[in-house]
Order: sequence, then C-alpha cells, then structure tokens
Amino acid sequence: MPRGNNLEKNQVIILIPSYNEIKTLKKICLEIKKLHLNFLVINDASNDGTLQWLKKKKINYINNKKNIGYENSIIIGMNYIIKKPNSKYLITFDADDEHQTRDLIKMINFLKHNSVDMVIGSRSKFNRLSEYILSFLFFMKFNIKDPLSGFKAYSVQKLNKIKSKISTNFYLVDIIMIFIQKNFVIKNIHINTKKRTDSSRVGNIFFTNIKILSLLRFVLK
Repeated sequence: MPRGNNLEKNQVIILIPSYNEIKTLKKICLEIKKLHLNFLVINDASNDGTLQWLKKKKINYINNKKNIGYENSIIIGMNYIIKKPNSKYLITFDADDEHQTRDLIKMINFLKHNSVDMVIGSRSKFNRLSEYILSFLFFMKFNIKDPLSGFKAYSVQKLNKIKSKISTNFYLVDIIMIFIQKNFVIKNIHINTKKRTDSSRVGNIFFTNIKILSLLRFVLK
C-alpha cells in the first residue's frame, strides 16, 4: 500500500491565474467553494469586471496592477502560498474551464495516499500538435505524460527550496526539470478536460508552437 502523508484539505491551496475570464472564473470559484477548498485567484489586471466581482464575493485574491502574463502570475501565487505556515501543497488550476473541478478531489485524494512532491494532471487530448510531440518525448525519457498541463500539484516545501531557480521562459516546465534533477518524486494522474469555449490566452499560435518546440531542449540534451 502506498505511503500517505496525513494531508488535510485545509493544507491544500488551489491557485487560479486569470486574465479576462470572468465568465468561466465565476463558475469555477463557485464550484470550488462548494467543495470547501481553499483557493487563491491571481487577477492579472483583467478589465472585464473580475476585480469588482472578487471583491463583492469576498474571494481571496491578489491583483496585478498591470498584465504580467500566466507564468509570472503563477510565480507570484507560489511565492505567496509558500509563506503560508499551514500549507503543504498548492494546485494550479486554469480559469478557462477546460479543467473539471471534481478532479480537484481526485488530486487531493491522490496526495493523501501517496508520498509525492509533484503530481501532473495528464490530459488525453492536447490543443496543438507541438504538445503531442513534446508530451510523447517527455513520457519516453522521463515518464512525464503532460509537461504543459496547467493542472499540477506541488509540494510547498520543495517549491520553497527551488523558488529562486524558476524561470518564466519555459511555460514553467523548468520546474519539472529541477524536480527531476533533485530526484523529487513526480507522478501522473489522468484528468478529464472540456473543450474551450473561447480563444487561447497564450498568444499567437505560430509563436506559441515555436516556444513549445523550444522545450525539446530538455529531452534532447
């Protein structure tokens, strides 16, 4: 039987970066509230009423005064959660409604019953051919099924040890590589995803594919 870690639900914080995603963000926040989970929204200078809604609903948030992008928003949230004395894990969760909130319970149960440092929520379908290529090669070399997944759980203790080494240039895949280099324990779990109802937030499709393919450096060296 796998070794657990006596994890309590209140020791997990869900981190949700959001930029102009008020419609789906509302739905996600209300669903997570019903699950009685702690969560933190990073509002990346949205101009769609997000800040006003977060204040009205008294939701825990950090407000970026200017738009700094997905990776920077995640790092701000990580640095904030690391300082919380009771937190053991943080789970990143996208605001675009691709992820399903019921998988949060699946993730937390996995964390409770397994001694792990990172868990990657692996999707069955990807949005781009470049993601299929990268994921296949990562699985072959590192047994990592979905390095670009926005649904990951991290040990707060281990993140605190490597926080100064995290870059915004690699879609945070460099965190996986640092964990691998330090022999931290990484596992995959399958998650269900829904089709996006709006456009991607990561930018121009050509440059996004180029950036994703640039991550091949991690598997080709």
